[in-house]
Amino acid sequence: MTQFQPGAVLNTQAFGNRAEGVEVPVIQTRSPTSADWNYPVGKNWIDNVGLAAYVLVSVTSSGGINTATWSASAGGSVELGSLTGDSGTALPVAGNIQIAGTANQITTAASGATVTVSLPVAVTAPGSVTTTTSLTASLGAITATNGNLVLGTSGNKILSTSVASTTTAGANSFGKVTLVGGTATISTSSVTASSIIMLTRQSPGATGAAALGMLSIGTVVGATSFVINALASADSTALAATDVSSIGWMLIN
Repeated sequence: MTQFQPGAVLNTQAFGNRAEGVEVPVIQTRSPTSADWNYPVGKNWIDNVGLAAYVLVSVTSSGGINTATWSASAGGSVELGSLTGDSGTALPVAGNIQIAGTANQITTAASGATVTVSLPVAVTAPGSVTTTTSLTASLGAITATNGNLVLGTSGNKILSTSVASTTTAGANSFGKVTLVGGTATISTSSVTASSIIMLTRQSPGATGAAALGMLSIGTVVGATSFVINALASADSTALAATDVSSIGWMLIN
């Protein structure tokens, strides 16, 4: 059998002259997909926009649907054959594998050649959340809808970096004040008409041997102020004017 060198010009009766062994590639402005199957295996494909070359390595058929597998041979990028997760493997459909998020847990956004995976503005955890450092809400509340705040280790404590030290408390919910004549009015926008106000005597201060009063809450003005009174033990309608103790207070709303 006569062998011809690639490129040799042959004369055929039906089709005239043709070059032996010279492959004519498909030239397109895109890369091939699995739907581009109507070519013989070994066919070359040139993407003259993406500046990449591909070769058809197989064509398979399943359920009457043909699927082409192209392999990048130069430049560009290769079509992804599969993507493996923590469980399961995703296979491309029409050349595409979707990276999907989960409502209220993970969001994905694609642009150009990049898929960005991120957390939504409001996250709903399907189980418990554990942090190795701290959990911070820079805006808004940390709410236990059906649970408890558990301080489960010795040394755990509630910390507040904003504690009032005078009667002008701003928006603080914690503070310490010295009574004057057995009373003090705390100005804080955090108090409400239904606030639970906890009081503790930190020290008698300069009261000395004089009588201490019974600590009580006086007038409360929502979002404005509340009054701490030291009432006389013999008459709860009168102040123990000699009580100048240092009083700690905390609001629970």
